Amino acid sequence: LLVTHAWGGFASPFACIRGEENPASRNAFIVSFKTEPYSKAPGVVVPDYSPVGDMVCSYLSVLFGKRFDCHGLLEGSGFFHTPDLNLYNVICNHRLSFNSHKSRRCVAIPLRLENINALRPLLDGGVGDEKLVSIIRTACKFYHQALRSAEHDPEVAYLNLITAGEIMSSCFEFSDAEVLDSETISILDNIRFHMEDGEKIAKHLRGRMLSIKKRFVSSLLSLLASDFFESAECSHEYCKFKSDVIEANIKAAYDLRSRYVHTGVAFGNWVRTSSQGEDVQFGRPCVHDKSYARVLEMAPTFHGLERLIRYCLLRLIEQKGLGDFSNLPVPIGSDT
Repeated sequence: LLVTHAWGGFASPFACIRGEENPASRNAFIVSFKTEPYSKAPGVVVPDYSPVGDMVCSYLSVLFGKRFDCHGLLEGSGFFHTPDLNLYNVICNHRLSFNSHKSRRCVAIPLRLENINALRPLLDGGVGDEKLVSIIRTACKFYHQALRSAEHDPEVAYLNLITAGEIMSSCFEFSDAEVLDSETISILDNIRFHMEDGEKIAKHLRGRMLSIKKRFVSSLLSLLASDFFESAECSHEYCKFKSDVIEANIKAAYDLRSRYVHTGVAFGNWVRTSSQGEDVQFGRPCVHDKSYARVLEMAPTFHGLERLIRYCLLRLIEQKGLGDFSNLPVPIGSDT
């Protein structure tokens, strides 16, 4: 797999501003790879490798914490194609952490293309667990889509991040003690041992209690380490995640998603992108519904949720042997 620069025409009047950090700046890259030859015979389906571009863009987005757009195939299976460069010519907010020319503070992977080697096991697909690779690939895809829609549709971007977290949670199994409180465990035991068909009833109730939200929260919490809280991208202490309330933050993020999906209550203006990169709100938003105000107060902003999901994705990739980040300046998941 080759990932390399694609240089624009230096005689162009726009060439000089593309490489500088500004709303019109862009870096272009080419991804190329070798494929097995196919038989040219009647009835043989010509392979379509166009999905590879989006897949690699998703991995690069998670790795560097930057937005990557796929413009389509240039050539595949002997056929030449015209790329769609409309997005290449759209301006963006270069002050946002996922658009800037600077490495992210959280998991500070230097912006050098050769660092894609850290994802070699994932790219090679030789780990032997296709289900696991599929889970990671799909979670990366939703993270990638979140970055692409963040500036013009923050609500959809937020939901994409929640979906990425839900997909990651399928990699985890939790005991009752890890996701249920002691009183609930005691009640289930009483049902199991003292009621007719107690085992069946307790199993049913347990399955309902171990909801998607509980798995979502528990999975993300299990992937966090102290370095996550020490590498916030905002400068104000009151807008950073705190380890003692992070569980409430993650629960509120899922509650925000549920309210939007089930009742249509808009929240985009409260979580939209900001050049400050705050993790959480500063104070309680002024809305008529007091319960909704509490959810908004605790829920991460887009930047906070994006930082959390990317961190968890990279940790999961490393834990499952699909990436090697040992050569990073600060290893992911370090506790100090």
